[in-house]
Amino acid sequence: FKYDPPVGNDSHPHSVYQLPDLRSFVKCDLSNAKQLSNATQGAGEGFEVVLDKWQPYYFACGESNGFHCDVGRMKFFVVPMLRAWRT
Repeated sequence: FKYDPPVGNDSHPHSVYQLPDLRSFVKCDLSNAKQLSNATQGAGEGFEVVLDKWQPYYFACGESNGFHCDVGRMKFFVVPMLRAWRT
């Protein structure tokens, strides 16, 4: 994840939360979400999240009580592809 930190009063901060399930994702319910980053941790090179299981992962911006999530602008989900391992 990479995003600009807030600058001045005219910018809106961002953060990244991992939501526990589809219901939380659809409703933008951050009450049981895990905060992965705050408003400044996406600066520079940003940060990486390793998706190590074959399952859906749900993410959303949690700033301003999930405003960006509520308007559908900063939320997405990922399902990693199953990969065959060679020995």
